[in-house]
Amino acid sequence: MVQHIKLARERRKRKSRIKAVIFFFALFCIIVGGVLTLKNTAENKPLATVDTSVDNQYKALTPTESASTSKDGQALSTANHDTNSNLDATSYDDDLLAVDDEVDEVDLSDKLPEDAQSALDDLLDAMDQAKRITDQFSYTVVRGDKLKDVLEMSGLEDETSKKLIASYPELKNLKAGQQFYWILNNENELEYLNWLVSEKEERIYELKDAGKFARQIIEKKSIWKKDVLKGKIESSLRASLRNLGLNNRQINQLSTALQWQVNIAKLSKGDNFAVLVTREYLDNKLTGQGNVDAIHITHSGASYYAIQADNGRYYNRQGETIGKGFARTPLQRQARISSPFNPARRHPVTGRVRPHKGVDFAVPVGTPVILPADGIVEKVAYQAGGAGRYIVVRHSREYQTIYMHLSKPLVKAGQSLKRGERIALTGNTGISTGAHLHYEFHINGRAVNPMTIKLPGTNSGMADRERKNFLVKAKSAERFLKF
Repeated sequence: MVQHIKLARERRKRKSRIKAVIFFFALFCIIVGGVLTLKNTAENKPLATVDTSVDNQYKALTPTESASTSKDGQALSTANHDTNSNLDATSYDDDLLAVDDEVDEVDLSDKLPEDAQSALDDLLDAMDQAKRITDQFSYTVVRGDKLKDVLEMSGLEDETSKKLIASYPELKNLKAGQQFYWILNNENELEYLNWLVSEKEERIYELKDAGKFARQIIEKKSIWKKDVLKGKIESSLRASLRNLGLNNRQINQLSTALQWQVNIAKLSKGDNFAVLVTREYLDNKLTGQGNVDAIHITHSGASYYAIQADNGRYYNRQGETIGKGFARTPLQRQARISSPFNPARRHPVTGRVRPHKGVDFAVPVGTPVILPADGIVEKVAYQAGGAGRYIVVRHSREYQTIYMHLSKPLVKAGQSLKRGERIALTGNTGISTGAHLHYEFHINGRAVNPMTIKLPGTNSGMADRERKNFLVKAKSAERFLKF
């Protein structure tokens, strides 16, 4: 009995010591966090002067020092904001982390249904999508694609593809219909690349020590079958497709194919869908590999088709291009780039990495900004301590563009626009070194280089013979997809 009491006391003492250690560790973390926050705040304050030892191509970053009031009551920058373009104009506070001083915004994301089960499905969808956006990507090769075109979809620069091809030259020869799946690490470096070369071969490239990639070749002994999946939307299209056995990669492929025709978020309960998919089986079990060959959806009395051609792209039943074309820049005339896209750019004063997620065009204040593709204005806002006046436009589920340091917006949130329409006038608002337009191009929420990315809708037509073959394929797919 005495022995049990001693053991109990020792256990209580151990627990007390453990609690004390946890308490002091938590206290230490709070103190360290407070110190780092103060340090970060001090480093991120607007700089009024710049050390003269710094290369004189960089100018002091100054917020508005004085302001006058326009007729509509909005503050207009007057200090250090010349109307002429600055050949080296740029800014280092374009991450939109500052608080909006003014905002006009519409929510273009999926709405949660009222019933609890649908809410749970949409919550899971959001989690899956967030995970995919942050570090996981998939892509189906279309004719003419290079490895750099594939990896640029996740914001990776050309150096990554060059490094891989130097070690594994087979990656120079991509074919339409091949699939890639890849993961980025916490440093936004390529960590894992899965290349589905054919139905019988798969190649995996993994990042090892010293920045080198190791390759694994898998000879597949599986079989591939064509399946037709049909159903009605109950809570959401994504949840309904998952219930029929499609995985996230195939659902994302399907959503991408449909994105230019119908807003997936607006599909409602009772809408019909049919999917023709080719899937891999091993020992009569699905492996997770597959390709969406065609989709048919009905919504509000209309039918929408997306059918994959031999070139890897999707078209409607008549063989017409589905994707909307993008202009390379949002300006009417060619303009000098004062600061290029650079994920590794360093601040000239602090020396810290401050990624430049867009391209800066040196143009005078008042230059018209032209929409590069059809879209809906998602947000019009103003940040005195950062991006200045800026606009966010949603072009589809995947594509989004952002325009910063504007002098005057010409559109409102929720407005639908066509390619070529004016949306704003350039300026020098917020924190910047001179008059310029900061332009960002986002795919799946990740900034990519707008000057090198393979733009959607370009060179997507079919030659006459190819189109005839497609129309035969489309008629066959229609028979499978009838309700």
